[in-house]
Amino acid sequence: MSSKQQTGSRTRVWMWVAVLAIGGSAFGAWKAGWIGASEKKELLGAPVEKKTLVISVVQRGNLASKDAVSVKSEIEGQATILSLIEEGKIVEPGDLLCELDVSDLRDKRVAQEIAVQNAESSFVKAKAQFEIQESQNKSDIESAERKLLFAQKDKEKYLEGDLAQQRAQAQEKIKLAEAERAKAQNTYDWSKNLAEKGFLTKTELDRDELDFQRADVQLLQAQRAFALLERYDDPRKQIELAANVQEAERGLERAKLQAQSRLADFESALITNRSKLDLEKEKLQKYIDQIAKGKIKATQAGMVVYARVEGGRMGGSDPIQVGTQVRERQEIISIPRTTGIIVEASVHESVLKQVAVGKPCKIIVDALSKQEFEGRVTYVAPLADKGSWWANPNQRLYRTEIQVLKPDLEMRPGMSCGIEILSEVVQDALVVPLQSIFLDEGKTVAFVVKGERWEQRPVKTGRSSQTLVEIVEGLTVGDTVLLAPPPGFTPKASDREQDLSTFPAMQAPDAAAPAGRGGMPAGAPGAGGGERRMRPDGAPRSGGGGRPGAGAAPGSAEKKDEKKAEAAPSAPGGGGR
Repeated sequence: MSSKQQTGSRTRVWMWVAVLAIGGSAFGAWKAGWIGASEKKELLGAPVEKKTLVISVVQRGNLASKDAVSVKSEIEGQATILSLIEEGKIVEPGDLLCELDVSDLRDKRVAQEIAVQNAESSFVKAKAQFEIQESQNKSDIESAERKLLFAQKDKEKYLEGDLAQQRAQAQEKIKLAEAERAKAQNTYDWSKNLAEKGFLTKTELDRDELDFQRADVQLLQAQRAFALLERYDDPRKQIELAANVQEAERGLERAKLQAQSRLADFESALITNRSKLDLEKEKLQKYIDQIAKGKIKATQAGMVVYARVEGGRMGGSDPIQVGTQVRERQEIISIPRTTGIIVEASVHESVLKQVAVGKPCKIIVDALSKQEFEGRVTYVAPLADKGSWWANPNQRLYRTEIQVLKPDLEMRPGMSCGIEILSEVVQDALVVPLQSIFLDEGKTVAFVVKGERWEQRPVKTGRSSQTLVEIVEGLTVGDTVLLAPPPGFTPKASDREQDLSTFPAMQAPDAAAPAGRGGMPAGAPGAGGGERRMRPDGAPRSGGGGRPGAGAAPGSAEKKDEKKAEAAPSAPGGGGR
């Protein structure tokens, strides 16, 4: 380098040194109040006023169908989809939606038809054998009944007829024998008188004597016969006839028991074969029904929406398509009704108290951005959704359903939308802008304009909306508060930092901040556009001039804000967030 160049370089260095020295002197004079001491500037801010405070929760969600008809596979086991109607197509009742592979069921139906025929043959044979045995049993019982009847009649005949007749005959024989004996005795006596007088020969007398003896013997025989009848023949006959009756009765009982036993075997075989036939017919009918269920038809009019198969690529889900294996009772298609459109959203725990069943809502569908629809909260899950914990272990979201009161025909399940849940409307509330409240030593404060100066004043806040916060104590109507911390203000942290839930302004997202990811409110942990509003432990950051939830991360950003505050002497009149 030449001597001239070195000389020019030194000159430029000294010039910069001089400029910096002059600038430093001027800045020192300004800080001491020497420059601009006579200039008066009025601090600008927002007035404290009374107005209607609308407290709402802004969320993101997706349209869904509440009472959609779910079309499921009713074929046992697994089946392959052979054909499938196009998704999004409008169908009418009776239209073919899906066809499943039932070739195996057709083969089983043919085999089952053969089984049914065999079962019918066995049943017919068992029925014939049962009827034959039933007829045989009837004959055997009737034969035994006849034997019993004959035995009873024989006994009755003997007691009422034969016994009396035999007794009469025996008595008649005795009478005849007595008459014959008496006659023979008279003849014998007369013959003896004649023989003594010599009128009869000895031979004639002997003949008459013999006749008398014969008649006497016959009388004795008749008397003995009657005695035998009374003492032996009659009792024996009665015992024999009674035994015949008893044996006939036992024979009838044996015939009935044997008939019942033999019939039970055939009846059991008949019942078994009938049950087998019914079972085989049920199996056949089942196969016929299963084959018929291979063609799934629409039961109502609507738009076709494919179901999703869990466990797809990257742990997600894939839509149903031709060739997909579906199991029994697995959903294939859903046909939503346009009258049952709802919004599914996830509400962060920080605003859960502001969301309750029955709260009115305003809904703007992204695809129908020019229209605003009315809704109403119909369901809030009692427990947090565990699926959201995987993304952020500190995140707690509660599934919420909102009924669209008057849905549009252009609404489709799956469309994204924005929701504003109207939690409460407070009339004549004392409010200030949300960005005018700050934290200092763990307490909420505001900076009240006093002419050219400002005054730090502790305030007690109440409910808050997306842009305004209610003042309970500390401010009055007509006060003006700064929208940004004054120059040189450095907030002090308390020994025990205030919990986020005690500051209502942190419970609602900033009006200008976009909605968080996954339907979370802006400003909630893990939500897009609001992650910088909190520290990792959940407490509000104290940076950014002490405004809760609006401070930047510590480091160069805070230093940059301090430099800007020192470089700008004017008060932040319209300095927003």
